[in-house]
Amino acid sequence: MALLFENTELMELMQAFHKLTGIRIILFDESGTELLSYPPQNENFCSCMRKNVEFDKKCRACDMQALKKVRRLKGLYVYKCHAGFIEAASPINAGERIIGYMMLGQITDNKNKEEFFEQMKALAKTYGVGDSLDGMISKIKYRNEKQILAAAKILDACTGYVQMKEYVHPSGKELIDQIEQFVETHISEKIDVERLCREFHISRTRLYDLTRQYINGGIASFIRQKRLEKAKLLLKTTDMSISEISDAVGFSDYNYFLRVFKKEYGVPCGKIRK
Repeated sequence: MALLFENTELMELMQAFHKLTGIRIILFDESGTELLSYPPQNENFCSCMRKNVEFDKKCRACDMQALKKVRRLKGLYVYKCHAGFIEAASPINAGERIIGYMMLGQITDNKNKEEFFEQMKALAKTYGVGDSLDGMISKIKYRNEKQILAAAKILDACTGYVQMKEYVHPSGKELIDQIEQFVETHISEKIDVERLCREFHISRTRLYDLTRQYINGGIASFIRQKRLEKAKLLLKTTDMSISEISDAVGFSDYNYFLRVFKKEYGVPCGKIRK
């Protein structure tokens, strides 16, 4: 999915997170591709280790497994990666779909510095990286369990703030496609501007901007049109009564349904069925 994000605002938030916790924070899209981070990806231990193809493959598999767990939990997940680092991930939602993630990583909960240093040296040696990473190993952050959980909760709060401020969102066309799918899935229910804004974590202004750009006639007529299209399909393919179809596509007023259907298609419901 193509994601749009407010670079300046997000970077300020990431910098604040790092200043408070001393931990690197990263924005990923739905597929697990890194979009933005602070501090930026540079010559640190993990980035150097990932130059090894086999190690990088394991990192990617570990990331995908973590994101899969986040999708299943629909919330924050704290875990230990394949290399022994503590990481955490929290989802960014747009409606019922996860569109991205914010993550923290490359920290250790091993307070024995010497033991941890030897473990990382052995790991580097396993993948043929050698002794060139000694200085980078010494820069890896140690945090105890309480500090890690506190940082993870702050990360989760940052994710909620990103959603609320709409710092990350799908491209306009993709968001409209998601809204259309939502309307079709919930066609029998009450759907209005307030519900769509709540479901997709967007403001009225953004919703109206999207409908002006991609939908003729506005959001209310778009929803009504979807209800009528579904009603027409049910008339042609089922034995449901017209009143049952009216209820099934979300019209609470039967007589209103009959009027708008005839206005839209030029003939009454019964004639469509025949």
